[in-house]
Amino acid sequence: MDTQSIKQDYRKHRKAIIVAVSGLLYAGGWTLGYVSAFDTASAAILILAAIVGGYDIAKTAYHEVKSRTLGIKTLVTLAAVGAIAIGSYWEAAAVVFLFALGSYLEGRTMRKTRNALEELLEMTPDTATVRRDGEQKEVPAREVEDGEIVIVKPGEKIPVDGDVVDGESAVNQAPVTGESAPVHKADGDEVYAGTVNQEGALEVRTTGAGSDTTLQRIIQRVEEAQEAQSPTESLIDRFAKYYTPGVLALSIGAYAVTQNAILSLTLLVIGCPGALVIGPPVSIVSAIGNAARSGVLMKGGEHLERAGKIDLVAFDKTGTLTKGETTVADVAGFDAEASDVLELAAIAEKKSEHHLGDAILEAAQDRPAAVTDGGTEAVQADAESAPTEARSVPDPDDFDVVAGKGVIAHQGGREIVVGNRSLLDERDIEIPGEVAEYVREREERGETVVHIVRDGVVIGAIAMRDELREAAPGVVQELQDAGIETVMLTGDNGRVAAAVAEEVGIDDYRAELLPEDKQAVIEEFRDDGHVVAMVGDGINDAPSLATADVGIAMGAAGTDTAIETADMALMADDLERIPYAVKLSKATRWNIYENVGLAVLTVTLLLAGVLTSYVTLALGMLVHEASVLAVIGNGMRLLRY
Repeated sequence: MDTQSIKQDYRKHRKAIIVAVSGLLYAGGWTLGYVSAFDTASAAILILAAIVGGYDIAKTAYHEVKSRTLGIKTLVTLAAVGAIAIGSYWEAAAVVFLFALGSYLEGRTMRKTRNALEELLEMTPDTATVRRDGEQKEVPAREVEDGEIVIVKPGEKIPVDGDVVDGESAVNQAPVTGESAPVHKADGDEVYAGTVNQEGALEVRTTGAGSDTTLQRIIQRVEEAQEAQSPTESLIDRFAKYYTPGVLALSIGAYAVTQNAILSLTLLVIGCPGALVIGPPVSIVSAIGNAARSGVLMKGGEHLERAGKIDLVAFDKTGTLTKGETTVADVAGFDAEASDVLELAAIAEKKSEHHLGDAILEAAQDRPAAVTDGGTEAVQADAESAPTEARSVPDPDDFDVVAGKGVIAHQGGREIVVGNRSLLDERDIEIPGEVAEYVREREERGETVVHIVRDGVVIGAIAMRDELREAAPGVVQELQDAGIETVMLTGDNGRVAAAVAEEVGIDDYRAELLPEDKQAVIEEFRDDGHVVAMVGDGINDAPSLATADVGIAMGAAGTDTAIETADMALMADDLERIPYAVKLSKATRWNIYENVGLAVLTVTLLLAGVLTSYVTLALGMLVHEASVLAVIGNGMRLLRY
């Protein structure tokens, strides 16, 4: 081994070496003094042990004093120097060695906690197979350019973010989304770097590589979240600024009254707020690391602590409790052909970006579909005769969106209105009784119905259905079992909302809400004293997510905005992560309380022991360091929650 290697190894293991040398010197010096009469030699070795173990501690203490702050290391340094000054050499060596050993174990444990995401980083392969100039070439994954085709064989890890352009396979997305079951991927589906292709070969068009991948952004966000202080951490930091000088003043006062230097120095040691300061950060870091590995991205300790107080969860309906895959369930024509109703609605909605408009346009392009006349089936789809290509839908001449109500378009001299009852009332359009009856019947099934109006006359209605997520009833029940109230917020009318709420088993619902109305409802809940979490998935939910105490975004993988802005983001569209995240937050809150309680109890008992002469200087330091390791161990339990 050359000199350079020795230097590198020393730098890498410097703290461990210092602790070991200090411990050996302490043991040697104490043994020499105990079994022989070489007191001077014993004292020299013990002082050397204190110097070796205490050099770094004293150096930090010097900088603390220079910056006019008093920290734990200042108290330890004063205790060690004071013990040497009064001839208590073994106490000085013991205090320094125990503190150095505790700091080393603390640092090692904290690194292990903070590196909980290392296994995610290791999921990303270093190289990628790309097709360049008609040939397959292996290149560093970070050098793959946007648009390049990457070939991923069965069993390989996917090296880039991208869209599948050829092949089908099951992909294990657990590192990014936390989903336990593989997800089927085919042409057009999005895949993420770090996930594992399990079955067939895939060709992926790159949309992000190197540091520009969803996994890298998640890791960066988690690291930032782990650094962000929680309210409890901030409070303790402020408390420690006054507490530490207070301990120093108590020690000086005790010496002034008792003239007992050992008592004074022991007060310095046992007064160190080590466990109090280290406890909350370990709990926060462990919980955030655990959540990230389970597909839940927490923004930071502040939001994690707040989530631990949640007593009401508000769900958006579409895309959250439901799959967000709206399809046309039925088309009814009244004094008009159902196919004409669908055609007119598709023209009006062609330039709309609303999911209901997409469903209508898709149904019109895929005709013939199951349509009815006044609710009675009039045209039956015939797979044999169905056209294989999508039908063309004409563009509207002009097009206006009425937020939360519908659209108004003109085409070929006709005015077409597609919307809900509010829009028709607003325009003084009469709804015939048979149409109202049809709409009522479909809405009581939980379907969303829009009216189709041609030149001021209602000529039809289209019923659309968005299937509930299978997990929704179970998730709501689990939250209710945990004592959390559940509410659904939706833009649908009361009949649809009531039908869905009953099917899901939700406690309450609010219907016919525009985005700003949902925001107002959230404010109302907060004014009533609730700590509210809002679960949503779309841009429409952004105001409510921002207003809630904790905004939870669904399906954030691949969505930079959600990752950056949500207080809590579920990487997959997996509702079942919500009870897990809420329970983890509550467990973290209790874990912090346990750590703070343990730290305060330890200092209180030690103080009583010192004042009753049951606790010595070395024993005080031993118990102090044991309490630090105890709160670290307790916090790390959250890694396995």
